[in-house]
Amino acid sequence: MSQKLSDAVVKQRLQQLRNLQKAHERDQRKISTLEALVSRLEAVTVAQQTQLNTQAIRIAELQTMVFGKRREPPTGTPTGKDLPPTPKPPRTKDSYRRPLPSTASITATAHCPVSTCACGGELTNLTTQDRYVEDIPLPDLTPGYQPKLVTRLVVERGVCSRCGKPSSGRELGGAVTGLGPNIRLLVSHLISVSGMSYSQVTSLCQTLYGLTLSDGEIAGIIKTQHTAWLPVYHQLQADIRASRVNHVDETPWPIQSEEGRGYTWSLSDAYSPKVCFVCAISRGTVHAQKLFSGFTGVRVSDDYTAYHAEALPGSQQLCWAHLYRAIRDLRYNDNLPEEQLPYVDSWYGGFAAIYQDLRMYLSEPYDEVVRETQAGELWGRVQRLAATGPPHGSLEPKKLANLKAQLIRAGRDRLFVCLPEDTPCDNNRAERDLRQLVLKRKRSFGSKTPRGAQALSTVLSLCTTTWRMNQANYFQALAQL
Repeated sequence: MSQKLSDAVVKQRLQQLRNLQKAHERDQRKISTLEALVSRLEAVTVAQQTQLNTQAIRIAELQTMVFGKRREPPTGTPTGKDLPPTPKPPRTKDSYRRPLPSTASITATAHCPVSTCACGGELTNLTTQDRYVEDIPLPDLTPGYQPKLVTRLVVERGVCSRCGKPSSGRELGGAVTGLGPNIRLLVSHLISVSGMSYSQVTSLCQTLYGLTLSDGEIAGIIKTQHTAWLPVYHQLQADIRASRVNHVDETPWPIQSEEGRGYTWSLSDAYSPKVCFVCAISRGTVHAQKLFSGFTGVRVSDDYTAYHAEALPGSQQLCWAHLYRAIRDLRYNDNLPEEQLPYVDSWYGGFAAIYQDLRMYLSEPYDEVVRETQAGELWGRVQRLAATGPPHGSLEPKKLANLKAQLIRAGRDRLFVCLPEDTPCDNNRAERDLRQLVLKRKRSFGSKTPRGAQALSTVLSLCTTTWRMNQANYFQALAQL
């Protein structure tokens, strides 16, 4: 028989139920708040982990820049898709020896006779064999050597009996003692092609020629050559722009009067040794527009914004070497998290295979229809590769995400112009052209004024182009400018 609860007990239990309902509602609100907080903290954790991974990768890149590479990463794919390297032909014995000089280059002949043996016996059946010694004249060791040529000019001067104006056989203004054309050409070569600093040029001229040069005289020589060669410099620019394919790049060139700002641009003809350098205060688009004024061909460059601006004429081929180095350096970055390595390694292998096939297609005989088909096939592979993501729950390196976005943003029109147009797919030529300027920057620390920087650009452009095209009679060709 059930026992009936009293009113007091019922009232007490109802109160407990109401309290439980209130506690339940309060706990539900607290749980919802905590769940939202956990979600936010998880997002913050993911963002912080991504930032830590990115910073770790950048630290490794900076360490490489400062201390150098501890190991050289392979240049092919890690999945065995590389073509076997072309074996080098075996070296002959003659390749380890200096070549024989030409008959016209022989300046003296010395005889080395022999008549008796070391034991005192007489020699018979005498024959002769030729040996050659190549050397240079040095001021203190070469008899009759004149390191410095001094020409005395006897200049006549008179006054006209009719107009009363004076006339002379030679301009008499300026210093009484000046520098001749040969030393001007040599200084221009040493400053530009050899990349020497003013102090190095002064030391060399003093040691070999006994000729003392001041910094002001060297700067005056560069300025004078710039003025004399300016028309040829403009013609060189026009010749390079008239080419079907141009390479372009830029590098910092400090200008002291501009608080260390300044850049030097290089414009190179893809099919000749011609190269032109232009100095500017910045690397803005306006300078790129001036550089490509009147150009209608294909410009090969990196993905710097100024090079693919809509205002630039012609079309752009994006440098594949820059793209490849970006993913290769990420693949072999010492601070790449281990859980990301398999994905990055797979992505790197796929990209390296595309790059390898692109170079292989460019090495084949040109066929426009085939090249168009190959461009479409490679672009499809790039799209599929860019669409692949990391495994579920794994983070993607920011550098790789940026590279994917860069490939899609570039599109087929900027990645594979090289195939139908039959142009280089990398900008290595421009980087090699700038290398001598980068080395010179380490020695001379730039220019003092913008005018000095532009004068150096003129001399550097013409001396470098002339040196590449006329090494056999370099100074003769340089004098004809």
